[in-house]
Amino acid sequence: MKLDYILFYVLFFTITLYSQEANIISKGIADSIYNIEYPKINTYRSKINFPPFIGWNQNGKKMLFNGGKVIYSMKKYNSEIKEYKEFDNNLSSYLSPNHNYFLYQEDENGNEDYQLFLYDITTNKGKVLSEEGDKSYDSFWSPDSQRFIFKSNKRNPAEVDLYVRGVSDSHDEQLLFSNISDDGQVYDWSLEKNTILAVKVISENNKFLYSINDQSGEIEQINPNKNNIAYSDAKFIPNQNACLIISDEFSEFLQLQLYDLSSKKFKVITSNIPWDIEALTIDKNGKKAAFSINKNGLSQLYILDLKTLKYSKVNDSPEGIIRNLIINSKGTEVGFNLYASTFYRKVFGYNIKINKLNQYTRKGKLLIDTLIFAKAESFTYKSIDPDNKIEYNIPAFIYRPNIESPSPVFIDIHGGPEYQIKASFNSFYQYLVNELGITVILPNIRGSNGYGKSYMKLDDGINRENAIEDVGALLDWIKKQPDLDADRVAIYGESYGGYVTLASLAKYSKRIKCGIDVVGISNWITYLKSTRDYRRDLRRVEFGDERNNNTSVFLKEISPINNVDKIDSPLLIFQGLNDPRVNYKESEQVYKALNSLGKEVWYVLAKDEGHGFKKNSNYLLQRNLTISFLKKHLIY
Repeated sequence: MKLDYILFYVLFFTITLYSQEANIISKGIADSIYNIEYPKINTYRSKINFPPFIGWNQNGKKMLFNGGKVIYSMKKYNSEIKEYKEFDNNLSSYLSPNHNYFLYQEDENGNEDYQLFLYDITTNKGKVLSEEGDKSYDSFWSPDSQRFIFKSNKRNPAEVDLYVRGVSDSHDEQLLFSNISDDGQVYDWSLEKNTILAVKVISENNKFLYSINDQSGEIEQINPNKNNIAYSDAKFIPNQNACLIISDEFSEFLQLQLYDLSSKKFKVITSNIPWDIEALTIDKNGKKAAFSINKNGLSQLYILDLKTLKYSKVNDSPEGIIRNLIINSKGTEVGFNLYASTFYRKVFGYNIKINKLNQYTRKGKLLIDTLIFAKAESFTYKSIDPDNKIEYNIPAFIYRPNIESPSPVFIDIHGGPEYQIKASFNSFYQYLVNELGITVILPNIRGSNGYGKSYMKLDDGINRENAIEDVGALLDWIKKQPDLDADRVAIYGESYGGYVTLASLAKYSKRIKCGIDVVGISNWITYLKSTRDYRRDLRRVEFGDERNNNTSVFLKEISPINNVDKIDSPLLIFQGLNDPRVNYKESEQVYKALNSLGKEVWYVLAKDEGHGFKKNSNYLLQRNLTISFLKKHLIY
């Protein structure tokens, strides 16, 4: 018995050690800490997790849901959920309009060099469409499901192009648009007009909208303009020579506009809504449309009559974040997924005819969470620009624990920087709040989107430090709150958020107890030189061109690697070896610099990951080590 135990222990230790050496390199972490697990966090998963809504069947009478290797359907909001189609491969988001095919993409260990595949649901067979090593991705189907468009950098590694090809003929592939940009995308495709609407991204504030003839390949820019314009969507209106466009041309915010394709004139529809239009869907008859707005990180639903261009708000829409907004073909019902801070996902359908919102359930039985989750509350805090003395209201969300004593604080900085963190469900936040008594704060610092184009530009180029000032202002706000412990603050950030984390630790090291940097930027010069070729120009517009001498001096000055001696707080770093966005050496050089100075730094490098830990075993390791790190340095 004792020998069996010893053999088991040796075998277990050998397997564990080999597994670590196979894909994980860790430095500065004691074995006793590395192997700690926190299984109780699994109890903080929301059970309100209805299968995601993905569209409608052909006649628009049934909702369809992604069940992995099954597509489910429901005829009514309280009916039984039934199998619609079953297959052997997990369904992707690129399902063809006739529901006979779907496209999917796979990379190797997070390198984002996606290989494109076509899966035939009718035969349960898949085939490879692109060469290994070519980055082929982001597909868009033609309405008749016979052709599709995809992006690829196979012509030139430094540029991303649009290609079109047929389903049946593997050689029917044509270059459609050269250098559409990595963030460029197709918005719509009309067979009636033989026209594709697509956008090329110069920066988040400057995008070019094009119409492309799918027969001749002729390209025409829509609304050429000397001013920077941001577009977020454009869709043809069936049976009209017009389209709906979402842009910020006439406002601080993204507005819904009617664009006449003949006269080439715009008419603003939502001039009275001072928030971004975030989603748009139009029925096949061109009679009704639905759109949602992003009001301070929460969605509101509207219905639009395309004849009168009058819209009405759906007043009983529940609080949350709307995604996958899709109207049925007849324009009688619009479906969507709803996400919120206190549950994962609900599915709703709004009956336009009778003005009724229904939650989809299994025979009327609601999914219920046994735990009471902390709700994210919105608030703002003041941040003053040190140069012009202008005061800004910085929007944020806060999750508070139910405890009496002042709680430690966990600040999560989003990436981007042109991104907005919203109050969606997060089991890790819920664990921190409910099990460790930590308050979680999610600030949308200057440079975030969702609050107007001027706000998004406030951190561009030489204004980069404005974002760091906002972290300092948040620390000031925390100090004034009686229920928060300003002496126990941790900061966390991924990608650009990792840069903000490192820069904040250097600037406010005595006010921040510890930091966690995930795939963060540490040196702007080496980052811009090493990020993949097809991303570099877009990043230079946002962060500055390191080839310019004055810009280079500034970027060196604000790079955390050049201020690493000011970081006194313990740091935990996570990095993927194959990261095409932020090269792994950005993290490596921070670890080496801090370690050489005798500072406490934990470092985890995953050989089988890229820009973040996506594989479940690696994600669990990241989660467990983060909790152990916080327990040691924040809870104690």
